Amino acid sequence: MYKSIVLIGGLLLSLNVFAQNSTKKLNKMNVKQIEKKTENEIKSFVYAWYSRFDKGTSMEELKPFLPDDSVEFVYPTTTLNSVDELVKYAEQTFSYVKESTHIINEISVYKIDENNYEIICPHTYHALQADGNIVQMNFIGRMRLATNLKTKLDPSGNLKKVVAYKVVLQGTPTASTTENINSTKKGNFSFTDAKAFVHNWFANIDAGDADGLMELTSSSTLKINILGNEVKDKAGLKAFLIAQKESQNYSVHTPSNISVSKSDKEFQVTFVLNFEGEIKEMGKMTLSNITNWTLIEEKGQLKLSEYTLEIL
Repeated sequence: MYKSIVLIGGLLLSLNVFAQNSTKKLNKMNVKQIEKKTENEIKSFVYAWYSRFDKGTSMEELKPFLPDDSVEFVYPTTTLNSVDELVKYAEQTFSYVKESTHIINEISVYKIDENNYEIICPHTYHALQADGNIVQMNFIGRMRLATNLKTKLDPSGNLKKVVAYKVVLQGTPTASTTENINSTKKGNFSFTDAKAFVHNWFANIDAGDADGLMELTSSSTLKINILGNEVKDKAGLKAFLIAQKESQNYSVHTPSNISVSKSDKEFQVTFVLNFEGEIKEMGKMTLSNITNWTLIEEKGQLKLSEYTLEIL
């Protein structure tokens, strides 16, 4: 029985995973599922937001994630109250920073109301400046996100919007090295992208979005072993998920303590995964495991290639 519990707690989906109608899926999700899905989506968004700057983003890329006019962005040396002011400031910053990396350990999400969230994100920032200096700065960032906010660039309101941001410098900037910048990156991706991927995966899990999960899975040979249950390709993974879906009435997932390393061809990701759900014929339960993933770059995207877990 213990083995079957772990299977449910590893690669598991909500009861409605393979429902075809997304509206029906959301209607059948309980409050915990919706809240956890939103939390994972927000954390994925925040990691991806910082990663964009390290890849050399532009304001044209960022504008869809901003309100039409008013914002409140507070930096150590200036406060910006409009998107136009932010654009001018960002363009100056983009030209001054030649390379950078943001190292983020954890992101905390706090719900303000149905459409607004506050995010606290301590992070370390390494940057190569135009003057040749390489600096390290420790910050605490506070971000205010709005959901369902319709704008000219996003009339449907599907995208999350950064309506306010404040960053506070902790201590004095110190010298850094290019090794600190490059050590987190591989190809077009970084440790920050890998962490965004983890939360995106479990947002799809709790949403019951099987198609979304398949888009995040490699089309090459897979190495997935869940306590002796081996999966070698996407078709096998989908079949495994279908076989598990009737085992539960609901499930929510909380990944934490995400650690990322890299080798020549891949990212190795390890994290603690907490599962809460209601299992048919067994009732409610909570369990945790240590999850190990391998992520590879495939067709310009990060994809899941290997998956194992160990029960705690």
